[in-house]
Amino acid sequence: MTKRYRVREEASPEAHTMLLRYPEFMRRLLLSRGITSAEEAERFISPSFEGDSHDPFLLPDMEQAARRLIEAAHGHEYICVWSDYDCDGIPGGVALAEFLRSIGCSVRHYIPHRHEEGYGLNKEGLEILAAEGVGLVITVDLGTTDHEQVIYAQGLGMEVIVTDHHLPQATLPPALAIINPHRTDSTYPFKELCGGGVAWKLVQAILLRERSLLPEGKERWLLDLVGLSTLSDMVPLQGENRMLASYGLLVMRKSRRAGLRALLRTIRVKQETLTEDDVAFMVTPRINAASRMGSPEIAAELLSTTSEEEGLRLALRLEKLNDERKGAVASTVKEARSRLRKRGGVSSPLIVMGNPLWRPGILGLVANALVESEGVPVFLWGREGGETLKGSCRSDGSINVVEVMGAAREFFEDFGGHEFSGGFSLKEERAHELPERLNEAFIAVRAQEGKERETLIDAELTLEDAPQALRHLRLLSPFGTGNKKPIFLFPSVSVSRVRTFGKKNDHLEVGLARGGAELSGVSFFSTPDSFQKKISLGLRVDVIGHVEQDFRGRPRLRVVDIL
Repeated sequence: MTKRYRVREEASPEAHTMLLRYPEFMRRLLLSRGITSAEEAERFISPSFEGDSHDPFLLPDMEQAARRLIEAAHGHEYICVWSDYDCDGIPGGVALAEFLRSIGCSVRHYIPHRHEEGYGLNKEGLEILAAEGVGLVITVDLGTTDHEQVIYAQGLGMEVIVTDHHLPQATLPPALAIINPHRTDSTYPFKELCGGGVAWKLVQAILLRERSLLPEGKERWLLDLVGLSTLSDMVPLQGENRMLASYGLLVMRKSRRAGLRALLRTIRVKQETLTEDDVAFMVTPRINAASRMGSPEIAAELLSTTSEEEGLRLALRLEKLNDERKGAVASTVKEARSRLRKRGGVSSPLIVMGNPLWRPGILGLVANALVESEGVPVFLWGREGGETLKGSCRSDGSINVVEVMGAAREFFEDFGGHEFSGGFSLKEERAHELPERLNEAFIAVRAQEGKERETLIDAELTLEDAPQALRHLRLLSPFGTGNKKPIFLFPSVSVSRVRTFGKKNDHLEVGLARGGAELSGVSFFSTPDSFQKKISLGLRVDVIGHVEQDFRGRPRLRVVDIL
């Protein structure tokens, strides 16, 4: 499928006059992000911990939750933090458990097994906690829809406090407190906190009510975990999230966590220059590999251990699990691509396929790979037991996958997610109907939108512009959902070098040259024919990509497409 690109229209001269303290390149990028005043620009470039932190008591039920946990701290109660098993819930759960221990509680951190227990609270786990004498359960990144399980916990004599960011249903569980910015009665001004971010607001609230529980400022050392949650979840890096991600990176670069430091050494990432890309592409996949391929406790122990020896052991274990995860993803991608070839390629506006032998926990990663190579939205399903199939979907940016599933809602047992990423479940007997129904839904949603989307290029640059562009881009980072990495066009450059690299030679490096200037470009899991124009030595091409820093600190291009 041909991808379409267009250079973004320049803002008016009047708009530029509001940002004259910044260079023209910076003005253009700020304006494209909807930032039109010097005050907004300063706040965006230099997030403020105090200025960007909203009052936690604007969140529903925060007062009763904070008071109850202060009471638990004074009584040295035995409580449980029950968190999700992904790289939002695990760091968020470790952070909250660490904080509650530091103020006097005895804390058990419980993480359900992805394949054996599934997402959310479950009766078997609650029975274990009740038998151990737990009297209070606090959730992180789950619980908003666990109506039956909350009632069951109460029947076992346990109170429940929910901290979560997932969308609530019409009726909330009868918990002691449900802290969620998406509640319809919430007056909190920022709705897009991740699960770890909501747990952080509970920490802030407790200390606002009783600062004497912890020395001033000590809680900020937890921001490495809150930042990890924020950067790992698909929440917009705007407002309070941008502040949490920025300060989280600052703390991660100085973090004393033995396990995190060991993991960064193991994967050869410099802690003192850690970036959001290092987190997204190196740290997060390894934390997630724990639940996908083994037990989530491995990742939680890595983030919480104070032993250098134990940290190294756990880091090596995570690296092994991540290698196993890569192998499982690679074999599934290979099978999916083989099936596509037998069909004669992608002949419909999206890919829908599955296999009862595919592991649902890795299908989001497989879908990502197919989106990158095929350029269309992807829906994949697998099974882990029982008659219900579970799947993941990813968008190529052309359409909202949740809206597509919503247009075919009668086929699903459950579905949800974000514009670009989602999950679903369905009965096995309906799987054969799914491709046709989702294609119909896609066409209906696209017709409703009334237009095709295209990728907007932020600016046209020369190779000589790259070093200065990189310096400016550092001020606009961290990049992610809601603050996309700027994309640039480098027109009419010559290909001076083509080579593959990596253990399996599945990554591509190209040398780009024009007028005496040179720049290296990379594209992971790509070959010379992965783009709209097949590249070869000496060819003159237009290159589209992101300017980034390589491991030596020099500018390079992350190639998106070659025309």
